[in-house]
Amino acid sequence: MRISTSLSLLSLLALLPACGPTTREDAQDQATNSACDFYEGCEEIGSGDGKEFQDRKECEVKARDFFQGAWTANNCPAINEKGLETCLERIRTTSCSSGTDFFNTAFIVCGSGSVCQEEAQD
Repeated sequence: MRISTSLSLLSLLALLPACGPTTREDAQDQATNSACDFYEGCEEIGSGDGKEFQDRKECEVKARDFFQGAWTANNCPAINEKGLETCLERIRTTSCSSGTDFFNTAFIVCGSGSVCQEEAQD
């Protein structure tokens, strides 16, 4: 009985999200995945004319480069959790056919001024 209880507790702990603030690298990973999900949904990944990326890997490399450039150690010492969540949600809901919506998402909603903060909040 004691072993079963311990295993159940360990299983529960494994399912809990990591505590503490999101690191800049984790935020960049989350944004990269969301961006490539967006591009897949907009049918911009794959071979053929008019595709933005040949495959998911190319998308991930270019999206990660974008977010690493947007959220650097100098301009993004810490992540604003609410700003990051807003960014990720906006990526998911950005129109595939609106350049203005895309620009607003990439540079305003997901810009360093919205996603970053000076230092971690306790």
